Amino acid sequence: MNKRSPFSIDHDWRFEPTLLENDVAGNAPIRVSQETRAMKAIGRIGIIGSVQISRLFGFKRHHIRRMIQDKKLVQHQLVKNKNAIPVFTIGPRAGKLLSLSYEHNKWRTWTVEQILRKLVFFQLCCALHDKQKAFQIDNAAFPFTGKLEIGQDIRQVLVIRKKLEKLDEEIRHNTLPIIVIAESFDHVQPYNHLLGSAKLLLDEDLGKDYRFYIWKKDEWVR
Repeated sequence: MNKRSPFSIDHDWRFEPTLLENDVAGNAPIRVSQETRAMKAIGRIGIIGSVQISRLFGFKRHHIRRMIQDKKLVQHQLVKNKNAIPVFTIGPRAGKLLSLSYEHNKWRTWTVEQILRKLVFFQLCCALHDKQKAFQIDNAAFPFTGKLEIGQDIRQVLVIRKKLEKLDEEIRHNTLPIIVIAESFDHVQPYNHLLGSAKLLLDEDLGKDYRFYIWKKDEWVR
């Protein structure tokens, strides 16, 4: 039996959002250039984990605490099997500094499934970063979690955690190449007929020097 992914929807999850009393942004400046990169990426995707923000942007705990004090970040808790995981969204100062889309306490309505898809997206970004690949992060319309610009290529990223409704129509209207991330082949199986030109990674691939699966002769192969 395969080991359950750390990002599996089948764990016992609970999201505990921080609710801000107001959107007073303050006047804190951008202190280092990496803050700009981080706030843009998080603002476009939605939420990032504490390990991911350190791996991608090199922030130490004291810098993250400073960004929270500056209202550039808001810290929340994602509880997994009774273990609390710090996660971060952008705060009102980030929205004002960089003209990012920011809505007061919008995270209060997010589901665990939505949050996990965003965290898995950033796990892919960490894997790319570890390969020393240069890439840009952008937002994407549902059902995609985000877009990645790698060199001259732009790819939509589809993260599957559980059954996605109305996927057929959305995929058929998509014109960009797709990267799919799923916990197992079983989870992607219902959509195989739509994803013949996509590249696939399983969650377990994101923790190592990954290679993509492609759809060939009715199966996913490397």
